Amino acid sequence: MTVPDSFQRRYLAKFNKSRISHRFTDILVVGSGIAGLSAALEIVSKTSLEVLVIAKSALHEGSTHYAQGGVAAVLEPDRHRDHVDFHVEDTIDAACGLADENVVQLVATEGVSAVEELLSLGAQFDRQDGEIHFTREGGHSKARILHSADSTGREIERTLLDAAQNENQITTLENTYAIDLVTDSVGACRGVLAHRPQGFLQMLWAKKVILATGGAGRLYRETTNPQVTTGDGIAMSFRAGATIQNMEFVQFHPTTLYVAGADRFLITEAARGEGGQLIDNDGVAFMKDYHPEAELAPRDVVSRAILDRMKKTESNRVYLDLTQLDPDLIVRRFPRILEICLGFGIDIRRQAIPVRPSAHYTIGGVKVDAHGATDVPHLYAVGEVSSTGLHGANRLGSNSLLEGLVFGRRAGRQASELALDMPENSLPFVPSEMEQPSRSTQQIPIDLRDLERSLQSLLWHRVGIERNGAELEIAKNQIEAWLSYVLPLQFNTPEAWTLQNMLTTSYLILTGALTRKESRGVHFRNDFPNPSEDWNIQQSIKRATNTNLEIKPN
Repeated sequence: MTVPDSFQRRYLAKFNKSRISHRFTDILVVGSGIAGLSAALEIVSKTSLEVLVIAKSALHEGSTHYAQGGVAAVLEPDRHRDHVDFHVEDTIDAACGLADENVVQLVATEGVSAVEELLSLGAQFDRQDGEIHFTREGGHSKARILHSADSTGREIERTLLDAAQNENQITTLENTYAIDLVTDSVGACRGVLAHRPQGFLQMLWAKKVILATGGAGRLYRETTNPQVTTGDGIAMSFRAGATIQNMEFVQFHPTTLYVAGADRFLITEAARGEGGQLIDNDGVAFMKDYHPEAELAPRDVVSRAILDRMKKTESNRVYLDLTQLDPDLIVRRFPRILEICLGFGIDIRRQAIPVRPSAHYTIGGVKVDAHGATDVPHLYAVGEVSSTGLHGANRLGSNSLLEGLVFGRRAGRQASELALDMPENSLPFVPSEMEQPSRSTQQIPIDLRDLERSLQSLLWHRVGIERNGAELEIAKNQIEAWLSYVLPLQFNTPEAWTLQNMLTTSYLILTGALTRKESRGVHFRNDFPNPSEDWNIQQSIKRATNTNLEIKPN
């Protein structure tokens, strides 16, 4: 596929290397969520290497902090008649034929010790009669989800941040925007060009770089994601020459609060796991019409069922009814949801919650191996920015936090082992494109916020839960037009660079969605409504040259 001319650009910012500051570390971690912090803690537990962790916003501000449901792990197999093999089977079933079975086995197995280590660090999960309480979510055959009420991510983030900030070898920097990965003449990653508070640029040099920048949910108008999840790491990696995989697979969460003026607050799948029921405007429970598991069907099935029901009832929402549950259970299990809904005048103990699907999880991302290593030397990617093969075409609920724990540890372990044998940092050659002083070449006015809203609306309407070739082509042409005049411009603010990244990542999603002519998992095309054995493949995208995208099966 021919690449837009604007994709020829390698770096978003230019600078004079003698006029900016430089900072050196052994290993640089970009992102402070579960995957990044797990990597940092693994490094310092095994070596004396110095680790620098940078965050785009506040250290806690990311998808981990907002994760509600829990983390899946077979910690007590006897008590629940569970087994790691059952977890593997459930994950593979949800992945619709695209899971890497070796990776699934690895994560389900190593996930047990990873969660046990999290407990040893002081993570507090809900208990019942002194025992850890496990719940069940859609796609899981057993109750194996550890949770902390409906704020599990917040508890995990607190635990890992506390541990990291107590380590002398770990330094953290907030409000530090990673603009681009810097590669040397042979294409190896040598660090990151970053924008620091007060507007100055800084080169962060490292022996190894671990990307943990999260997903791209904010590309969509309706999303559960925080403001920082704009696909920056995927776009940076693409510019640096990394292979990007399975970008067409964007998972939509079926139930988010839908009230005028409210952010799309996620209503955890555990609410359905505890017995919550989806009903339409007429109070009719409808999920049995779509899947034998009803409310516990896989997320893509539930999302499409809700969309179909909204069309049939000519409504823009359905309802999640928890009123049949014990009110004390609701207070204990879902205190945050109760608090948020009460703020909008909805008492979920007595009233159903208006809900609809929203973009939730980026399944595709930077292709990595079993240690989180990319095909760019010295660069790793972990967590939602990566594509490990665990999720295939549809992520099983509560496997994402587990993946972050396991791959964070694995990437940290290998990166530190290899870094020990590398020479001390020295200032590498800076590519000539970056040696010019930073200056704006903008000659046309750009309303960044307006263009961002237009992009989000375009993806929601034309690259959403249901897709077709004609709509995807319209979106492709529009994004190519935006790319043609936005990507070549020289900006000097994180807001503008973020928009350039959003456009780039959106184009990669579109490329994958147009190329995959079938329906599989979360990728549903009504012009190709069935899965096809011809497409039972992983699909990767790479910038082969300045003028072409290389799209191929793996």
